[in-house]
Amino acid sequence: MRIADVMLSFPTILVALFVSGIVRSALPREMHENAALVVLIFAIAVTTWVQYARTVRGSTMAERNREYVLAARLAGRRSLMIIFRHVFPNVMGPVLVIATINLAMAILIEATLSFLGVGMPPTNPSLGTLICVGNEFLFSGVWWVVIFPSLTLAVLVLSVNLLGDWLRDALNPKLR
Repeated sequence: MRIADVMLSFPTILVALFVSGIVRSALPREMHENAALVVLIFAIAVTTWVQYARTVRGSTMAERNREYVLAARLAGRRSLMIIFRHVFPNVMGPVLVIATINLAMAILIEATLSFLGVGMPPTNPSLGTLICVGNEFLFSGVWWVVIFPSLTLAVLVLSVNLLGDWLRDALNPKLR
């Protein structure tokens, strides 16, 4: 968990830019466009694994001392059975909520990296690339070229966050 603590001290975009830069410098220029999606997924995964690890560890530590786990242990259940029947279902709720929040964050990271020119290549569709191209036309009177991709990005991220809130409410055993 010390590695996770160190990873939390660095900003997500900075780590994603660092990983993207290292991988792009290691690959030949001809492979940049073909490997852009894989590099982008890897850069986002390197920065977001920490929240999953901390959430799973914290939830597991809390669940292992609950009464029903102790009762299952006293009843003679094997550890693997206790993990899959009791601990795992109760840990999955917070993990799904973190996943939806991280999905929204991953969409924003991809759009930011594409806006900066290190995400998806300009030949592939991306909201960040559309916003970057539309930014050049913002003050020329063609404002909708940047406004509509920006609104689409905002609505998409808001929708995913609302899905995460709904999942949190639906999976919360205290609200059932």
